[in-house]
Amino acid sequence: MNQIMKDFFGSSSIPKNPDTERVIEFLTQPESVNQMIAMSKVGLPALTGVVKELEDLFGDCEEFPLNHDAADANAPNRRNIGWMVRFVMRAYGYTPISKGFPDANDSIERTRIGKFSGSKYFGTAAVYAKTISNPDYTIVVTSV
Repeated sequence: MNQIMKDFFGSSSIPKNPDTERVIEFLTQPESVNQMIAMSKVGLPALTGVVKELEDLFGDCEEFPLNHDAADANAPNRRNIGWMVRFVMRAYGYTPISKGFPDANDSIERTRIGKFSGSKYFGTAAVYAKTISNPDYTIVVTSV
């Protein structure tokens, strides 16, 4: 378990189980973080970069399904994905963009996840911007 995962479960009320561990592990992989940052840099929701693979891997998992098959359509699980993405992105210096006006219910800018992403279960997600100049982690891209 990497440090971001440990910090997440140490501060989150999201239940820790094998499926939530696998989801946060996927979201903290450097490749996933790099894709989320790339989407953020072009003004798209961070989740856009990983949503297809996320759904393919975890859409029907037993303890944290993302599909719409439950009575509540598993909406709490998809909302929790948003909290996970927020936690991971913050570790790399990115925070959700504000709508520009305070709203007690929802001051975070969300936009539709493009059809090109291939998402079946997510409709909207937060847009992020780099706001922390000295983040806990950085991504280094190399080519060999």
